[in-house]
Amino acid sequence: MGQELLTSRPTESHSASTVLADESAPRLREADRDLLRRYAESSGLPFFGVDAASGRILDRTDPESVGFLPEAVRHRLPEISDSTIWEHPSGLSFYALPLSEDHAAATVAVGYVRSRPDLHSSQDLVIAAADEGRSQQELQDWLGRLVHCPREMLEHVLSMLLGQFRNERLAERLQSEIDELGIQIEHTYEEISLLYGLARNLQISRSPAELAELCVDRLHSLLEADGNAIWLDERNGRPCFVAAGAPPFDEAGMTRLAAQLEGHDWSRPLVRNHLRGTPLGNDFPGLDNLVLVPIAAGVHRSGWIASCNLNHGREFGTVEANLLNSVATILGTHIRNIDLYQQHQELLLCFVRSLVSTLDAKDPYTRGHSERVALIARRLAKELQLSEGELHDIYISGLLHDIGKIGVDDRILRKPGRLTDDEFRQIQQHPVIGYNILLGLRNLQNVLPGVRNHHESYNGKGYPDRLAGEQIPMIARILAVADSYDAMGSDRPYRKGMDRGTIEDIFRRGAGQQWDAHVIDAYFRISDEIERICAEHTLDNDDLFAGPLSFASGI
Repeated sequence: MGQELLTSRPTESHSASTVLADESAPRLREADRDLLRRYAESSGLPFFGVDAASGRILDRTDPESVGFLPEAVRHRLPEISDSTIWEHPSGLSFYALPLSEDHAAATVAVGYVRSRPDLHSSQDLVIAAADEGRSQQELQDWLGRLVHCPREMLEHVLSMLLGQFRNERLAERLQSEIDELGIQIEHTYEEISLLYGLARNLQISRSPAELAELCVDRLHSLLEADGNAIWLDERNGRPCFVAAGAPPFDEAGMTRLAAQLEGHDWSRPLVRNHLRGTPLGNDFPGLDNLVLVPIAAGVHRSGWIASCNLNHGREFGTVEANLLNSVATILGTHIRNIDLYQQHQELLLCFVRSLVSTLDAKDPYTRGHSERVALIARRLAKELQLSEGELHDIYISGLLHDIGKIGVDDRILRKPGRLTDDEFRQIQQHPVIGYNILLGLRNLQNVLPGVRNHHESYNGKGYPDRLAGEQIPMIARILAVADSYDAMGSDRPYRKGMDRGTIEDIFRRGAGQQWDAHVIDAYFRISDEIERICAEHTLDNDDLFAGPLSFASGI
């Protein structure tokens, strides 16, 4: 705390002892005015708000106080950074505290009190009062109210005020930092939430278009840009364009935008600010700034993500670019995984059809049977509200349900008449033979129950495992109905296929005995569709490479 004795000097003119505010004078900032008031309220001392550079009084806490500031005080005001006290020969103690830490607009709180009970007359003070239009009596009244405060007490009060001021400023800065950190944490949480939400939805069954819709909605709420858009070129050849807000281009415009920027090094996001008036801004009216990121996995590019025109005149930077890049990476990886999965499924289906073709070549009378059973079973499963994955498994299982007949003697399979008991026992081995053929193929594990158990009966009298009721896997219960329908309706060398009415009478009698009653109920709800499926997948005689038309045996 500075302490200084103001030495006695010749009387100063009023222009040197006080500088009054006028209309052109600067004004205290609101924050400085509030602090000036708090100084006065906390200490009971009078204060002036003074411009440190000019010594001009900008405000005062007591309207009746006399604006008296000796030249020596005003001369030192620009240096004030701590509490400072000057003693005047008249018996006044002048004091000063900083109001603002912003040196570009530095203001100081200045005041004076009586340093001793007796107060010598001061010509400077009288002149200052006269300059303000005060009478001698008003000056005396003011001096009578002026606080008497010994220097030690004044030092203590000023130290307390400055400490309080600095603690408040520190608290304000800390609170500002906390608020800023809170905003950053909230923004980071939203980013993590977005990425986590995407990761939770990376099921192969979810289409890229669905995921893009989720992405663009979350990005729009997070980035606060005028428009966000995603364009995808899916493997099926159907482009997908989804947007939130109002991007300054449509689907065609986004592809044109990407084409114009093709020369960019796409190993990093493209960020462009201040586009208005540039060639790119002229080509896309309303485009002020932009982030554009490719959706890719390795060299496989499948689309673009764009965010346009950040709100409140802000510029795009690394934060926004990195967020879009993370989303694009997740989308690109998901699309690539779907592509690989579809290729794998196509390869698997080709393999399955090759196996079925092998069976058709062995027993021409069963041509088309496996395909029809697969389609009927899939439709029954859909009616029973099984999942998409289960529908896929039951279709593959239907194609392969009779694959074990590859291991049955050709003479038995091609026998035109009825089978002997021994021949029938050999035929009954085909579910187990098929099961063992496919057992080592990891990607076909889900279809094994249908292949092994499609000849089980609901009453436990089927084969090969004598399962009953709910013990029979659902996939096998559905296949049992589909296989029986096609087998009973098919012509064989030793009999004609049954008509639909006869088949349905058998189904009604066998519901709950040979077949699951719930599956039979599902059949009757969609029986017209099933009949149409069979009609659309029936081969003409000319299509068979041997013998007359035949659907599969129901064995």
